[in-house]
Amino acid sequence: MYAVLIFDYCITLEAESQWVWHRKWTLVRFILTVSRYLPFLALGMTFTAALRTQYYPGESCVKFGQASSMLHIICVVAAEGLLIFRIYASWTSKRLLAFLLVFPAVCVMGSYILSVNFLNHTNNLPDPGECLFVGGRDSIFQYGTLFLYELVLLCLMLFIRFRRYNSTTGQLQETFFNDSVRYMICIMSASPFSIILNMAPPISWISITSSLQIVIHSVVASRILFNLRQSEEHSRTDPTLAEISDIQFGEGQLSALRPEV
Repeated sequence: MYAVLIFDYCITLEAESQWVWHRKWTLVRFILTVSRYLPFLALGMTFTAALRTQYYPGESCVKFGQASSMLHIICVVAAEGLLIFRIYASWTSKRLLAFLLVFPAVCVMGSYILSVNFLNHTNNLPDPGECLFVGGRDSIFQYGTLFLYELVLLCLMLFIRFRRYNSTTGQLQETFFNDSVRYMICIMSASPFSIILNMAPPISWISITSSLQIVIHSVVASRILFNLRQSEEHSRTDPTLAEISDIQFGEGQLSALRPEV
């Protein structure tokens, strides 16, 4: 997983320098930076934990494991935050914004409650006082909730696409909606696979298999932004494309990511 992340970073570094580096710092750019760079630290801590288990078997690493898990969560939340920005930008409704903020919170709370109940009924984890590289199988509820979350947002994105922009055409619009749908399909496809990896292998493998979600979120979220920026620039430089593409977000901006991002 670490190799995949590094490889993708290398082949998209030029796109990042072209579409991100020279722009002002905004909330969206900050979230992008977190989703793109924090996974390196999160995965590094995961593999460090594996080495600590091997060479320091008697050392307590509870706090280290908690910090690593928190970084994993932040990476996923950051990537999903970019998706929320895109959906809201396509339909600037206060009700939609409220739903996009409340629904993820409900999903997280539901996943947490299910995980706690699962742990209360399964007490087969090793003593956390030792540095054991293990994870709980309760992550299946997190992946299941993530699948449901992406499914609802996919339906919402398709509704917006065919309700508001059914009669419009253009490269920018096509890139925006197609990439967003591909992103959600990728996450939905990875979630069942993550559940299988969480249930099937030995418990000592679970912490490694959770890295799959981080890599997919980071890679796909970054590529969507770069593609959107490229399409926006193409629409601006080609008058014919600019005329037929009437997908406008915010104060006359063409994309969900404002020019200063």
